[in-house]
Amino acid sequence: MTTLSKRISINLAAALLVAGLTTSVHGQVPGAAGGFSESRGITQFAGKVICAGCSLEEVQQAHPHQHDLYLLRHRQGQVVMEVDTVNERSLWSYLTWPPRLWVRASDKLFALLTAEQNLFKEVEITGLLRNTGILDVFDVTFHR
Repeated sequence: MTTLSKRISINLAAALLVAGLTTSVHGQVPGAAGGFSESRGITQFAGKVICAGCSLEEVQQAHPHQHDLYLLRHRQGQVVMEVDTVNERSLWSYLTWPPRLWVRASDKLFALLTAEQNLFKEVEITGLLRNTGILDVFDVTFHR
């Protein structure tokens, strides 16, 4: 009986040790508990919509010297945008490579981005950028 009790105690101690080590390792991995969380604070970025309905490759080919181009895809279509400013540039760069984001927004908000009269106008987008490459858009504001 004593041997069985010792085995149970040793196994329990080993399990607790492994669980403790696993928790500290997960804290060092982006996206895991303790690392980057699934969602962060509000993301705000500004720039210009270069074209609607085109691909990122088409815009890069037509404008080889233009930088900070991003493809924003939505169930209604896609736009290519040149991003000038971001409230958290280092986090943005990490989460938006490759420069393609899936956008979750109301159809009305995304329609503002694809409207021909809004092309090349300064626009500010507010939303929540997730580490899955999904951007939840809450507000789109054009500066005339």
